[in-house]
Amino acid sequence: MSESSAAAAQISVVVPLAAGDEAWRRLLPLLPAGWEVLLAAAAPAPPDWEETPARRWICCAKAGRGAQMNAAAAAASGAFLWFVHADARPSKSAAAALLESVAAAPRAVHYFDLRFYDGGVRMRLNEIGARIRCALFGNPFGDQALCVSRGLFAELGGYSESGAPGEDHIFVLRAARAGAAARRAGAAVGTAARTYLRRGWWRTVLEYQTIWWRQWRQY
Repeated sequence: MSESSAAAAQISVVVPLAAGDEAWRRLLPLLPAGWEVLLAAAAPAPPDWEETPARRWICCAKAGRGAQMNAAAAAASGAFLWFVHADARPSKSAAAALLESVAAAPRAVHYFDLRFYDGGVRMRLNEIGARIRCALFGNPFGDQALCVSRGLFAELGGYSESGAPGEDHIFVLRAARAGAAARRAGAAVGTAARTYLRRGWWRTVLEYQTIWWRQWRQY
């Protein structure tokens, strides 16, 4: 079996979509050819969507990122589930790094280095903060493209569907309690600073860190 064929059978990419978000159109060409990709939305596919065995649109009965990711994970066929945000931009080395990482530590929660491809110099501080948070607390966020085995995902009961923010933080904290530590994959995934730009950098940083700290203490 070729490396691409083995990867296609091993890893399913799950991409949750917010209402009206078109960022997935720029993401799909950056994902490895042949890998199973499931777009999880609370709406039907657009008219120009072309369904294939490897590229599927999952129309979820319940809206919300946690619920949508759970629904797509249930429909996935891969042994590992790679949760990638629609505005993500995986680096060229991301796929190979992920394959090596899951082979080395199948029970870990794998994550990528955070890179912002817009937003200016202040977003460099966020990148540094993410590295420190991961190094000291082992708690990556969802925009760092988390990947877990199907078995671990089922064991933990998937993502919270409460609709409260931070379902990704909670999942990683619960995984750590179950003995599944976070593991750096060794490559980067870019993401957009649109929330920071829309709501303001200081306000968004304070809100995110407050949510994370409360969940860290709770879980």
